[in-house]
Amino acid sequence: MRKLLVFVLWIIAILWFTNCFWYYEDKVYCNIEGENITIFLKKDAWMLTCKTYMDTVYQLALKKYNEIMTINYYIEQWEDVYYRKNILEKEKIDFLQLVNYRTQIKVVVDEFESVLFEKYYRVLQKPMKIYYSDLETMYYILVNQKSSSNMALRIAQIEQQMWNISRILEAKNLSDIMNVVSSYIYLKKQLEWI
Repeated sequence: MRKLLVFVLWIIAILWFTNCFWYYEDKVYCNIEGENITIFLKKDAWMLTCKTYMDTVYQLALKKYNEIMTINYYIEQWEDVYYRKNILEKEKIDFLQLVNYRTQIKVVVDEFESVLFEKYYRVLQKPMKIYYSDLETMYYILVNQKSSSNMALRIAQIEQQMWNISRILEAKNLSDIMNVVSSYIYLKKQLEWI
């Protein structure tokens, strides 16, 4: 009984920790064929998001867990022990397979996001540094001029944009970039119009 409890707690911990999603799990589409998982950015009619697959497998794992607990209850009551132990072993194998599927999907999506982030970052890094340098020059020119309310707004916008660029350049993953991208795009347009 104690081994089963430790086993179940271990599996629940795995499911709980893998429930923390990164940015792309609900934005990419999965195709699962056997043990192969393929990720797509473009949706076809027959594809579902990877998060949908993960949620479905999670729900099936919870259902399987409840079945295991019910079987274990009957074994503790000494009802058809020999028969139920065989079923319990099969249910444990099925449960572990579901946990394995969910973990595989999560690993593939995380690897995809990591590779995409590295490529995205390499493309962004040089233009962002140039843009930051241009903003810094514009900032010091405006600070050294006579102040007006219009200049104060523009200086504040430039400071905010420089902060956004710093956050993008210091990003460790794609979600760090996505947290500031809307502010960055808005201020980029604002600064072009002024």
